[in-house]
Amino acid sequence: MFRRAVKKVRNLTLLGAGALGAAKLTHMGINDDLDDIPYWFRSRSYFFSQSGLPKKKVVVLGSGWGAMSFVRKLDPLEYDVTVISPRPFFFYTPLLVGSTTGVVSPGAIIEPIRDSVPDVNFFRVNCKDVDLERRQVFCDDGLALDYDHLVVAVGAQPNTFGIPGVQQHARFMKEIEHGRAVRKEMLDLIERADVALAAGNVQKAKKLLSFVVVGGGPTGVEFCGEVADFIRQDLVRRYPKIAPYFSVTLVEALPGLLTMFHKSVGDYVQDHLASQGVDIKLNAMVKQVDGETVQLKTKDGTVKTMDYGILIWVAGVGMRPFTSALCEKIGRSNGQTDRRGLVVDECLRVKGTKLGEVFAIGDCAVSGKPPTAQVAYQQGKYLGRMFRLGSEDRIADPAAEAFAYTHQGTMAYIGQGEAAAELDPNAIIKLGRSSITDHLWWRSLYGEEDHLRVMGFAGFTIWRSVYFSRLFSTRNRWSVASDWMRTAMFGRPAASSAQGTAA
Repeated sequence: MFRRAVKKVRNLTLLGAGALGAAKLTHMGINDDLDDIPYWFRSRSYFFSQSGLPKKKVVVLGSGWGAMSFVRKLDPLEYDVTVISPRPFFFYTPLLVGSTTGVVSPGAIIEPIRDSVPDVNFFRVNCKDVDLERRQVFCDDGLALDYDHLVVAVGAQPNTFGIPGVQQHARFMKEIEHGRAVRKEMLDLIERADVALAAGNVQKAKKLLSFVVVGGGPTGVEFCGEVADFIRQDLVRRYPKIAPYFSVTLVEALPGLLTMFHKSVGDYVQDHLASQGVDIKLNAMVKQVDGETVQLKTKDGTVKTMDYGILIWVAGVGMRPFTSALCEKIGRSNGQTDRRGLVVDECLRVKGTKLGEVFAIGDCAVSGKPPTAQVAYQQGKYLGRMFRLGSEDRIADPAAEAFAYTHQGTMAYIGQGEAAAELDPNAIIKLGRSSITDHLWWRSLYGEEDHLRVMGFAGFTIWRSVYFSRLFSTRNRWSVASDWMRTAMFGRPAASSAQGTAA
């Protein structure tokens, strides 16, 4: 009997280990990391035989998609890596909107830098300046660091386009603290509206419950979908008296929503949001904002004034001050001629600097690619592979293989358990381009166009599956899955710990 028990435990252990191994390999395959396995064996055999060699110093500015995907590809046996960022964690931007309504908690979508990449040095500090000649970076509190290679991945900040009042009165959706602030303010407005109605002030209640979103891209559309769900599924039950006064308005300067998608997708999303009660105003430009109203200029030149309780600004991104200062230091005459960020060559090397010394990736880089997490993620992996053992000669090689971006698709949640997904199946499954894959496979199934468009519940299934698979750690996946299950079972919480009594 004892032997049978031991055998059973052994078999279960082997089965569990096999399942974990398969899950790990699947995760590595989905995230394009299978090359890490042969590299690990090759690099260890080399460095153990060459112990004591000096390491080159790599300084990385930033802790977002580009920075983390780059650092996770670097070999700590080959490089002395230091990450500089005012944010001590990576946060999963695609689920930021969900944190504003309580679908996921902010803590579930962050991963501490020291846990994610434990073999690097990390300093939570702002970088103020770079000496390109002496190869030094200067940070707050007197910190100065030498580097052999500098990777700038500081991202971007919300762009207000100089419109009066936006910076002072609008709420942004770019950082984790923005999500926390928006959630707190929305819940505070709801409580204030409940009091106002009880006091007989209906107009004040209506104004407080007016949520205006500026920007018809994925973030704006997802926010409207999430808020519409929150209102319909949770707030109407908990606040039945003020339920008729909720309003959500989406403002977009262009003639359609989700312009990066096919027009048919944008039209579908527009009809779907309208069916949820979202008031969509197209061809409307924000001219001015104050503490209570927003002025909109329509296509015919008419200027209209709208009251709002909260104004969410997701209309675009622009350069951070550090990026702007670095562009000016390098100079227009040396190739830094773009107002959007640091101009890089096809290998992500910053133009106007010594070849192979300074790189820029992500939203702060002007590479001809859109400023998205998908681009930054792929740029970081490309650059990390360039720095690996056996490939270092490519770092400063003018003829090095250029970065090739593979657009795998674009997705957006649109409310009511539906999403819009526009995918390139060939890019995801990587069958390669050939007459067979183009004409006998995908095109025979999906028509003459390469992109597959999936909407509704099927799109929602893809949206959640893809984003869940891209989470950085097992802890993130556990936390996000738990939050999704909690929301499905008990709904979204209508209060936040941030709504305490402390001033």
